[in-house]
Amino acid sequence: MFSENELNNIKREMSKLKNKVVLKLFTDFKTQEDGSKLRKCMACEGAYELLKTLKDYSDGKLDVEEVSTEENEAEAEKYNVSRIPAILFIDENDKEIIRYLAHPTGSEFVPFLNSIQYFSGVRPYYADQIITHLKKIKKSNMKIFITPTCPYCPMTVPVLTLFSIVSKGKISSEVIDVNLNPDIGAKYQVQGVPMTVINEKDVIHGMFTPQDLLDKLVGSKGRDFGGMYA
Repeated sequence: MFSENELNNIKREMSKLKNKVVLKLFTDFKTQEDGSKLRKCMACEGAYELLKTLKDYSDGKLDVEEVSTEENEAEAEKYNVSRIPAILFIDENDKEIIRYLAHPTGSEFVPFLNSIQYFSGVRPYYADQIITHLKKIKKSNMKIFITPTCPYCPMTVPVLTLFSIVSKGKISSEVIDVNLNPDIGAKYQVQGVPMTVINEKDVIHGMFTPQDLLDKLVGSKGRDFGGMYA
């Protein structure tokens, strides 16, 4: 799946994790008589192998719990999972913060790594500005539509997921690969990516800055991220 150079890069990036991260991966595996797991969903198989690699190179900082929608319907119902593969970022209180309806390959891979790093406690310098505005923001849901070949998504997805992480789920986010979920893309009339839908009404087409997203969530223009975001 990865070249030696790519594995070295993964090892370096995973070494940046601050605290332990738990991800839940929902697939369709069925346990065989010999104890092995058989997955019919090809994207599920790819997502499993990717997360296993990240776990192996995380020095114990990443834990991946694979859940079968076939064998554990109660768990799938608990987290309202009806599509696979689904990768859920779960905090210490068993609360879902981020949902990936994607197999993070291609241009999706780096922002996925960024999201894991942020979830572990790594903070870019503008995280504090987000926190100071949380009281102004109502409980919100954000959906960002992406593809593995999108050149702009890697710069946009980590902005969205960071808002969810620092708000501790007050602002939840879903990262949706429209290639794997074309019906959802059709429902939201996605014609280009990235496309972000906020609270089922506000739409941002293309890239956005932390300030742009803050403006949408607060509902006013109070520019506090400094000149580079203005």
